[in-house]
Amino acid sequence: MLQLIRRYRELVLAAVLLVFPFAVYVAHARQPPARSALDRAVLLVTAPIERAVGAAVTGILEVWDGYLALRGARARAERLVRENRRLELERQQLGVERAENERLRRLLGIAAAGSERRYVGARVVGIRIGPAGLQILTIDRGSGDGLARAMPVVTADGLVGRIHSTTGGTADVLLVVDRNSSVAVRVERTRVRADVRGLGRPELARLDYALRVEDVIEGDRLVTSGTDAVFPPGIPVGRVTHLRRGSHGLFVEAEVIPAVDPTRVEEVLVVTSGARPEDALPPVPGAEPVP
Repeated sequence: MLQLIRRYRELVLAAVLLVFPFAVYVAHARQPPARSALDRAVLLVTAPIERAVGAAVTGILEVWDGYLALRGARARAERLVRENRRLELERQQLGVERAENERLRRLLGIAAAGSERRYVGARVVGIRIGPAGLQILTIDRGSGDGLARAMPVVTADGLVGRIHSTTGGTADVLLVVDRNSSVAVRVERTRVRADVRGLGRPELARLDYALRVEDVIEGDRLVTSGTDAVFPPGIPVGRVTHLRRGSHGLFVEAEVIPAVDPTRVEEVLVVTSGARPEDALPPVPGAEPVP
């Protein structure tokens, strides 16, 4: 018998595998009262196997669903990261455009308020150190746009400088803070006259020729006086700081914080009316001939 089983073990195993599920199916198909002792024995033996198989299948399905969900979540996260980057770039661009629009709006406000003056708008396209240490801004308008040497250059915050030289399509602006620059000013509060001279530093200038006996205090705002026939009156130049009034001497010593930071200027207005004639300007060291 054993030899016969061993000889046909494959067939026996196949028969058992076929009969066993059928027996289980039949046992489950019968109602509990109609089940025989064999049916109950089959169910008793197969119950742990059914639970184990069910748990394994459920676990595999859960793992598969989790894997699919994880892949979907990763793809969604990558899409969200890309979208977030795109929106951040758009936000930054909108911030730049908003700031530019605000600057241009303020410049237009100046042009509209100063109806007795004529202006040409320009953008800063370069900054460099010229001959003899001149601090120069280059703008994208030139003699072809009606610009000429000595014309004042302003922003909504105040005075930037004056045109130093021009070409057909560009112009160089000599900054207020340049060592070669001197601007006639008044103290806005008391109308005291003085000069502001550049120190070659973007953040600081010097107050010259303010009499010691005059009413000048720290924080006073300085505006162009118009007495030098170069700059129209009333343009903000800076504020007085570090005031020192000695017990002797004719003048006070003070520094000036410029109204305009030249390192941050992007758009300007050139005042094209009321500029001083070129031949009346004092010579500037290193100045190039004007065409």
